[in-house]
Amino acid sequence: MEVEYNQNGENMENMENMVSFQEYLLNKGYFFDSKIIENYLLSIKIKPFVIFTGNSGTGKTKLSQLFAEYISETYNKSVENNLHLIENEEYLLVNAPVNPSSINHNVWTLNKKSLYGVLPIKEIERDFDDLLIDNIPAKGHMSIIVQLTYDKNDHELKDYLENLFSMGADNSVDLKINLNAFKQVCDDYSDVGDFIILEQKSNSTAYKKTQWIMDFDIFRYLPVRSGKIPCDIFVDDIKSNANLDLKLKLSFKKNKELQDYLKENEGKKVEVKIKTDNFNFENFYPIWEKEEDSTNHKKDPNYKIVPVGANWTENRHVLGFYNVITGEYNETPSYSLIKLAKNDIDSPYFLILDEMNLSHVERYFADFLSAIESGQPIPLYSNDDENYELDIPDNLLIVGTVNVDETTYMFSPKVLDRANTIEFPTMSAKEYMNSDFNEFDFKNINYLMNPLEDLDVRNMNVHNLKDIFMFINCSRGNLWDVLSIELDLFQSILKKINFDFGFRVINEILRFMFVSWRYEGSPKNWENWERYFDTQVKQKVLPKLHGSQKAIGQTINELFNACLIERKNNADARLVDLTKKDCRYYTSAVKLQNMAKILSNQRYVSFIN
Repeated sequence: MEVEYNQNGENMENMENMVSFQEYLLNKGYFFDSKIIENYLLSIKIKPFVIFTGNSGTGKTKLSQLFAEYISETYNKSVENNLHLIENEEYLLVNAPVNPSSINHNVWTLNKKSLYGVLPIKEIERDFDDLLIDNIPAKGHMSIIVQLTYDKNDHELKDYLENLFSMGADNSVDLKINLNAFKQVCDDYSDVGDFIILEQKSNSTAYKKTQWIMDFDIFRYLPVRSGKIPCDIFVDDIKSNANLDLKLKLSFKKNKELQDYLKENEGKKVEVKIKTDNFNFENFYPIWEKEEDSTNHKKDPNYKIVPVGANWTENRHVLGFYNVITGEYNETPSYSLIKLAKNDIDSPYFLILDEMNLSHVERYFADFLSAIESGQPIPLYSNDDENYELDIPDNLLIVGTVNVDETTYMFSPKVLDRANTIEFPTMSAKEYMNSDFNEFDFKNINYLMNPLEDLDVRNMNVHNLKDIFMFINCSRGNLWDVLSIELDLFQSILKKINFDFGFRVINEILRFMFVSWRYEGSPKNWENWERYFDTQVKQKVLPKLHGSQKAIGQTINELFNACLIERKNNADARLVDLTKKDCRYYTSAVKLQNMAKILSNQRYVSFIN
């Protein structure tokens, strides 16, 4: 029986009721506005920190929990069925996207989850806390890249893929790879000893992007071998020849001393010294050597719901502490989850801080905020002249829920600048009871369901983004120029009351626009960009607003008018009979109108209330 996979290489067998996240929600008995789901999943692609705000009972915690469970269940079924991936004991079946790389360069980069059991990926990929590069200390991570290159002269296959691609960007193919190729990849390896010592040539990728493709000597120390391994493949029943190829990538944390050194020595070889005390391949048994049902593949839960206490005043409530009496480290649920995430970097993990503002966020979460921004580790404790630190892995996603009542604290700009704040409206009884709960119309469900896809976007700078947006047009002209005008307008309005935003917010808005553009299929003429810019005005710009009528009353009106098509009317936000056809940014206009009404009645308003 052939096994069905989704675009991420995840097994979909026996998942008839959860082929999509929206169907999974409905089967669980929950309904959420599709725009909230879209905004959430796009937001966590650009920054691993999201704030959910709204009244109690609107589903803030539940949405984040259900998405984590959905990802986890999908993943577990993929792993559990790895033992059944071989068809007639000859082929491994994976799912491969039809994309420009597969057409223009004849190559697929295979999803690693689909290869667990045939390659020791989890055993090889690991963090190094004591890396030395020409004796400069660094922290790094080694990961595997598995590529399959098919015959460039196979015109039948290439024409087939080109035809599929022309029909839509979401197409994928069933790719069957001869199992013998993986048997050839698995190899004996040398006793690693205490250290691995390699020579790497310094280049621009090393000092700019802090990563290398590792020298082939690394394969001497691993249970896999390098080089192109010929194999035959089937692509939707089209037979072709291909080569299987493995590469090892070494990434290191941003390190100014090291990056400057590598730049000064560009083109020269440097020594990379890796301590191997955690190298262990004893638990790897290829799929063809396993006895059926001999291994329990159950995966630990990939999320924790951590209720925030009103007495949280320091980071030990999140990260634990070193007990000097027992000589042991007292772990918290949050700390344990981070350790799980560090050992499973290809899967997303979710830390859900429930009622996050029940205590001052800055007091217990400041270290996290700094680490998310800087990429630097969090100091934990010192013992016997050794410093212990905690790196926050890229696959850890943090969701903070915020209830609206008098017992909670306001967020500071430091917190709000580093998050997308997503509001959960209270759905009316009539709307809820009369909704037909049809499947939502997501434009690219596969892109949306993988929060770790396009992870590099988190580090894209304004120059990278300009190079892309300069070649995108919209109804109002060149998109880069239009975004520049719009951001400057909102910034200038807020500057009058000292609530303006800096380059961090600008960069994150631009990154959100980039992933939204990708989500919509990367159109050259993007007519729907205002829907996503509207989202960012509401999630990144407006949350800072709070104050009295005298302090922010005029500003709210100015911001409201900036959201309208006719911007020079100087309309009173409270009195406008608002419709979508009158607005450039409808959801932001609605929020500002509600804030204006509350301000008029209560003389004080904040975004959250």
